[in-house]
Amino acid sequence: MHTLMSPRVWIASAAVVLVLLLWAVRALRRARAIRAGTWVRIELHGRIAETDTHVPLLQRWIRAVKPRVASVRTLRRLAQFVARDRRVDGVLLEIHDLGVGFATATSLRTVITELRAASKRVIVWLPRGGMTRELYVAMAAEKIYTTPQAGIAPLGIASAQTFYRTLLARGGIEAEALSRREYKSAIEPFTRDGASPESREQTEAILDGLHGAVVQSVADARGWDATKVRAMIDAAPFRPVDAVKSGLIDGLAYEDELALRVGISAEKFVRAPKYAAVARPWAIRRGLGRGRRSRRGVVGVVEVRGAIVAESPYRGARAADAVRVIAALRAARENRHIGAVVLFVDSPGGSALASDLIAREVERLREKKPVVAFMSDVAASGGYYVSALANEIVAQPTTITGSIGVFALRFVVERALEKLGITHEVVRRGARADVLSPYRKWTDDERAALDREIDGFYRDFVAIVARGRKRTVEEIEPLARGRVYTGEAAQAVGLVDTLGGLDVAIARAATLANLDVSAEPVAVWPPREMPEPPEPIAHLQPVAERLGIHGAALTLALTNSRERFYAFDPTWLED
Repeated sequence: MHTLMSPRVWIASAAVVLVLLLWAVRALRRARAIRAGTWVRIELHGRIAETDTHVPLLQRWIRAVKPRVASVRTLRRLAQFVARDRRVDGVLLEIHDLGVGFATATSLRTVITELRAASKRVIVWLPRGGMTRELYVAMAAEKIYTTPQAGIAPLGIASAQTFYRTLLARGGIEAEALSRREYKSAIEPFTRDGASPESREQTEAILDGLHGAVVQSVADARGWDATKVRAMIDAAPFRPVDAVKSGLIDGLAYEDELALRVGISAEKFVRAPKYAAVARPWAIRRGLGRGRRSRRGVVGVVEVRGAIVAESPYRGARAADAVRVIAALRAARENRHIGAVVLFVDSPGGSALASDLIAREVERLREKKPVVAFMSDVAASGGYYVSALANEIVAQPTTITGSIGVFALRFVVERALEKLGITHEVVRRGARADVLSPYRKWTDDERAALDREIDGFYRDFVAIVARGRKRTVEEIEPLARGRVYTGEAAQAVGLVDTLGGLDVAIARAATLANLDVSAEPVAVWPPREMPEPPEPIAHLQPVAERLGIHGAALTLALTNSRERFYAFDPTWLED
């Protein structure tokens, strides 16, 4: 007796056959493309972010046409494939002009160090030579080569500031400013003709920290003492041949000579996109986002990138839009797949109000799930404010952070208008209706009132930091006062918990939530509609009930809200 197979069985059988065929094709591609003794060639140039940002469709297409490593996260995932691949002997890292901060540069060094710890050779080639940042990264490798006519210029680190007070005064423009406290120096270019002693003090401390990291990187790589390294930096720049003679780098090589320098045949080099296309085990993806997921949940990453603003006028702005950040934090709070959150901060600060609103959402999220703040290149002022209430704070030793303070600045054009023959007349109701007008200076009474407002916000800022750090206001206030720190210095005074990269922050968040540390994290982007806020905390619940706010209504709204989550996988690392 013959039995006809149902359509579902036919479809299932066809799917199994297709899976097997795809697996076989992939295995064949892997075998042919990656052979024993392979070296993966990775190119780094231009701006490299710590994480992959959410880019428009057109930019994704451009990246697909000309793929490159655009983030430390991409490089780390590629390095993990290499570390596990017994057919790969090493990595040739081609470094051009890097547009990165020192914290991101430190993260790049960590990836190189991890590769070498996995017994993979790492050689850096600097086709255009290198300055301080490029050599800082390259020193983590086994050997460094450059081309014969390139420049090697580890010149050190400088901080320059331009002052405009006298120029503005000549034009009849005067800056009026209020700040808390003496180290809050952002207003000084408009109110002084040179840096204050406090500003110079903190700038020198930051440069000491960053320069010290560079010096140590060379000392560790070349086996020199710090005095010799500092003398070498003071003598820069160098002709490549002189850099080789001094031992700063290892040799000279044009592109066609690289294989000879490494000691392999040229066909053993495989470029990163080609390697990535066949290196990753093929698997059917299921569930939310992309990549491997843990049944116990994953770590979500919410970005605060750029100047903090209450609301950006358009989505493409390079700013941390408080509305969008809050939406992402609320979505992460309510999504059952996310067990912990990393707040990725790369921001010099901005709006005090916007910073406070974001910090509030971080605090509410922390009630339900652990939150670890990771500070990238800069997390200062408002960047520290939004991080302060996280369970833990992770930063690189070379992160710029702190600046716990506040300032207000405006320009008065009254004398400029007089010079131009322009008069200005105001009719007002309310003694201070035009207090923010640029056409007149503040009266003593108005300045005192605004000063009280600035002072109040500063006290609140310090109190929030004290609460987050579980210390008293009296302990935190001397560490605040607008002072800027490196991550290493901030940890020394207790403003940062752990030194490390984004991977360390993700691991800490996973550990705090008892999640699978090896599970791939997801980036959390704001949904199209703002999720409702969480229910009031216990002592405010009676007030909410009197106002007619009930849990069922909030639950329904949250259930119906749309969620969007993306993995960190860049296009050319996808299956």
